[in-house]
Parts: sequence; structure tokens; C-alpha cells
Amino acid sequence: ALIPAANCWEDASHLLRAMSHPVRMAILAMLCERPHCVKHLNALIPIPQPHLSQHIAALRKVELVACHACGPVHCYYLLKPTLVKTLIRLLCEEHPAKEQDYQVVVRHARKGWEERIGQKWGSS
Repeated sequence: ALIPAANCWEDASHLLRAMSHPVRMAILAMLCERPHCVKHLNALIPIPQPHLSQHIAALRKVELVACHACGPVHCYYLLKPTLVKTLIRLLCEEHPAKEQDYQVVVRHARKGWEERIGQKWGSS
């Protein structure tokens, strides 16, 4: 399996950190349906408007959300709709935990070690 460069994980962690709040997830879910103005988002997410603006700002900072303004009306939309829709769909699905047999886990770990390192498991 290909292991991405470290900066890939850094970028991904910034996006996930920005998304990791229930209000931000709700904003993103609504924007998956269509663009919304801040007034409509605030009607659907009943929190003080300045708090909503702070959450939107966090999503804009990591370039998940952008805005078009027409006078006092600000309409928000997804900059990365495929990514956001995929993540939200995955997060909403059931993912049951699956225990694995000890012997199977160790056998696969040894095989991977030996293929990558080129030496027997446990040898120096």
C-alpha cells in the first residue's frame, strides 16, 4: 500500500479539525444540499449569529466553504463538495467494530514486516 507524504496527513488533519464540531458538521450537511445565505443557516441552526459566523469562518479558513456577497446578503457554498459529501456520507453510515483473530493479525504483521524490511520477524 502506498503511504502518502507527511504533508498529506498534515493537510487532512487541518480539515478534520475544522470539521470536528457538531455545528460545523450541520453547516456542511446543509451546504451539501445547496448554497445557503447566513440568515437561512441561522434559522436552521438556532445559535447566536456571531457564533455561527465564527464556525463559518473556521470552515472558510481551511477552504471547505466560500461565500458570495450581494450587498448585505452572504451566500455560502462548498468549495470541495465531493470531499465533504463523501466524508459526511461515511460518517453517517454504520461501521461496526470487527475483532480479528490474534493469529491472523500477527501473521499479517510479520508478512508485512518481512516484505518491507527484507529480514525475518524478530531478528536484529
